Amino acid sequence: MKKFLYIILIGLFSSCNSLLDVEPEIMVSFDNFYKTEQDLEVTLYQLQDFVHGRLFDIQTQEKAGMLDDYTGNSLAEWYWTPTTIIGGQGTNWSESYWVVYMANVLLENMGTAAAEVSPERLQYYEAQACFAKGLAYFIIGQRWGAVPITRNSTSSEVYGNKPILEVIDTAIANATKAFNYLPKQSELQDRLGAKITSKQFGSKGSAAALLAHAYAWKGSLIDLLGLEGNSKDCYDKSIEYATFIIDGEAGAYSFAGSPEALCELFSDIDKENPETIFELTMDMQDDIITAPYVLGAGYIGYPYHPDVTKPSSHKWSGKSLISYETIEKLYEEQDLRPEEYFYEYEAYRSADSAKITGGYAFPNKWRSFVYTTDPNLAGKQKMAAVKTNYAYWRLSDIYLLRAECYVKTGQDGLAQADLNRVRSNANAVAYPGGRDDSRGLQYAIFHEREREFLMEGHRFFDVIRNGMEYINRELKGTFTTMTLMDVKDGAIFLPIFDDAFELNGLLRQNAYWSQFIN
Repeated sequence: MKKFLYIILIGLFSSCNSLLDVEPEIMVSFDNFYKTEQDLEVTLYQLQDFVHGRLFDIQTQEKAGMLDDYTGNSLAEWYWTPTTIIGGQGTNWSESYWVVYMANVLLENMGTAAAEVSPERLQYYEAQACFAKGLAYFIIGQRWGAVPITRNSTSSEVYGNKPILEVIDTAIANATKAFNYLPKQSELQDRLGAKITSKQFGSKGSAAALLAHAYAWKGSLIDLLGLEGNSKDCYDKSIEYATFIIDGEAGAYSFAGSPEALCELFSDIDKENPETIFELTMDMQDDIITAPYVLGAGYIGYPYHPDVTKPSSHKWSGKSLISYETIEKLYEEQDLRPEEYFYEYEAYRSADSAKITGGYAFPNKWRSFVYTTDPNLAGKQKMAAVKTNYAYWRLSDIYLLRAECYVKTGQDGLAQADLNRVRSNANAVAYPGGRDDSRGLQYAIFHEREREFLMEGHRFFDVIRNGMEYINRELKGTFTTMTLMDVKDGAIFLPIFDDAFELNGLLRQNAYWSQFIN
């Protein structure tokens, strides 16, 4: 049934350049597909496949925010060069909107199975669809800012851009419904009563994490862009949902115990990580196994990558690299993270080793990989994927996000407590007392997120949430001279890709990117 429905859907819509550009004039009725719970479950699994395979495939901003000293493959993103970013596939939202479409299909047609499916299970499928839809609008809004909000899955109308806050509010409305109705992760069950262990499915915890981030993002944009709204209320709501997670009311989450234990869990796909709240689940049964968007994969070289057989070739591997000098500035001596995040850190950071390595460290946060044989290269082994689930939101993220919001609402004591909870897990010096703590509590929290989530892809959005000073100081290239007016005109968002305008005359490019388009 799953494959049959998938073929029907793809056959109907594969000819469309974008779900926002044009819809088929004749829509097939899904009534015949939604008679039993199995039919609903098939659609939910297809929705999950789209979340896994389509929603996170655009990572242009994440690459721009990565803490690199050298990058081999992403110079355009690193420097935010307008002429190279405009029109690239790295700005195409079509794949992301498939998640919205599929969520709408489930929401609009599940009622036909009401005679055969209990109200509780119908509510479960509705909540799962709302979580995916809320997540999709949050991710799309972070990437493109003012974007279309589709009415349903069948309308033939075209859509114009909606204001940024309306997009975030759409994410919040769907996530709130998901939070209200979804069970905790430990209570998730499929239609046969079997436990769902994948943390990619919506749960009360992942919905709370989505709401904590969405409210923090909304408040930050109100402050940064001077938008109408009460940012303090947004930060208070972010704190509220973060607290649900931290206090255990949204599920049982706990720290891995140490940086060593965390990295071991990142490298064992068969073990549940108690710290992760929402993650993209790797499917080892796929014919073609791909990494679920682990940003850190772009750093992996010696000793794991087949093309990097000795330390001295690491610099020339075409990978993103971090220098020992940067690491030493980022972490203090007693911090346990460098020794775990980097291979043989103490041994290779010596002066003699720097001559061998070029001064660059060997990432070791992820230690398990999928290797395949490349028939086009005389049977040579190649690294196909990082063998891990992508931990997108985890407990330390929620602690530090709450600390950030506490600072913004003038609750420094509570912010300091949350910051030190994360620091203690890594044996770092308690605040205040760290090397950079003289720059203030807000910066200390931002800097702690840099340390904790190094190579995980959150840094760009962390920078934006902290405001204009951080944008100019913490990002590279164009960002260093970017003005507040540039940001208000849309410079921190991606340009809308060219093809979207061909079939949709209501769309408008944002003002910043328009000046670079002929």
